Amino acid sequence: MKRKVLILSAFILSIGSMFAQGELDAYKLSQTDLVGTARSVSLGGAMGAMGGDISAVSINPAGIGIYKSSEVVTTLNFQNTQTKIESNLGKFDESKFKVNFDNLAFVSVFPLNSDVAPFLNFGFSYNRLKNYDRTYSMDMANPSNLTLAHYMANRANNINFFDKNPQNELRFKDDSDIYPLQNYDWMAVIGANADLMGYDPTKGFFVSPSNTDANLYVREKGSANTYDFNVGTTFSNIVSVGLTLSVTDMKYRLYSELTENYSDTYYTLANDIETEGAGFQVGLGVLVSPIKQLRLGVAYHSPTWYNMTDYYSAGYSPTNPQDGFETGRFRSDYRLRTPDRWTFSLAAFVLDPGDGLFPKISISGDYMLTNYNNMKLFDDNGDELSHRPNEVIKEDFKMASTLRTGLEVRFTNQFSARVGYSWQQSPLKKEFKNNEVEALTIGSVSHFTLDGDTNYFTYGLGYRFSRSFYADVAFAMRTQKSELRTFSSYTDAKTKQYVSSEKAEWKDNTFQGILTLGYKF
Repeated sequence: MKRKVLILSAFILSIGSMFAQGELDAYKLSQTDLVGTARSVSLGGAMGAMGGDISAVSINPAGIGIYKSSEVVTTLNFQNTQTKIESNLGKFDESKFKVNFDNLAFVSVFPLNSDVAPFLNFGFSYNRLKNYDRTYSMDMANPSNLTLAHYMANRANNINFFDKNPQNELRFKDDSDIYPLQNYDWMAVIGANADLMGYDPTKGFFVSPSNTDANLYVREKGSANTYDFNVGTTFSNIVSVGLTLSVTDMKYRLYSELTENYSDTYYTLANDIETEGAGFQVGLGVLVSPIKQLRLGVAYHSPTWYNMTDYYSAGYSPTNPQDGFETGRFRSDYRLRTPDRWTFSLAAFVLDPGDGLFPKISISGDYMLTNYNNMKLFDDNGDELSHRPNEVIKEDFKMASTLRTGLEVRFTNQFSARVGYSWQQSPLKKEFKNNEVEALTIGSVSHFTLDGDTNYFTYGLGYRFSRSFYADVAFAMRTQKSELRTFSSYTDAKTKQYVSSEKAEWKDNTFQGILTLGYKF
């Protein structure tokens, strides 16, 4: 029968490091999308120096000081994502349509009856930071005879064993015989218990050559959301300052199956992971308007400090299994620190010649620096993890730039048109992006993507129905090219030679239609 290993509650803490998130998982959970109000998205997100918009406040907290009246605003997002994957066995397309409730905010303006600081403004907003929903699949041939079992054997050969027969250390005898797995690699544990690799005292773990095809199916769900509490004011109509305290919650679910053919027997590695967590972040910002036609801004957002929990199960077995390996469901607690970021903003205004107060034309730009090599994983006690993910984060990730620009033209007092562009640089260093070093992922999840740069092309319209009520619409096209691999390339532990795995070309095309409704009072 299939052997089933139940992870008992007494061992939950001891196996935390074995199933801990890897560097690519820390990166995935640290990402955000171009989201916000329709006005913000239509300007490519270049709102840091514009102020007076709840999305501008999320970029630079000082933007709340620009408000001169209270406001309630909400946003709906209609999103269609198409994933195109091209491997050596053909092209595979998947699409998914979803309606998201992206934004709900309230800003309250309190008069101070002061010439220096006329108002003290408070705000609260809910914003969706990231949508994880997508489904994709592909087939891939392995003409080099390199299989997942070879990768498992190499991971086993990197372990420092205590037993004279290392293969015994990786095996479970029955449910009551649980070994202290914290010293072992989960990929190696599954390979040994599924009898995919042999062991020779002189050669170490080995796998016989096999020409295989692979099939990968992945389903992801979930989102990251933030709840922002803002306060700010403007001094003498020149300098605005603001402070934001953000509370963030996250839910992410991954289910995947990677199937390979070994000598006419199909083996499937299945993973089921649920990740949830909550964290907090602090943001500070300043805006300066030396003249009415120009506004400059700088903002700093701290890392988000998350408390995270994973619920995990995995299995590896042949078709119509007589034997195989399967874990029970377990829980692992840890902490994650996301990158911090700086944003530098500029907005130039051509004032309406009729009154000289309201912008006729606005040109805005944001430059953002995000320090991805500052990501870090900790255990549940807040102690830095001693295993490899934190080391390779600094080796494989870099400071990444984001450039956003937007143009807004107000044709009448009621009607405006907008256009924007955003470029987001991949934070992967060249060697990592080219998969010249091993990529570390969570537990026994071997597949991953290596992201390229992201581009957004945006446009939209705004209309004021009255002094109080307005509506904005925006459309955004997002493109990103990446690499998809079923398992990582690696340096062979015995021969010290670099072994390259097969890859597929990945392209995401996302089209969004966004509607914002607002009421000022």
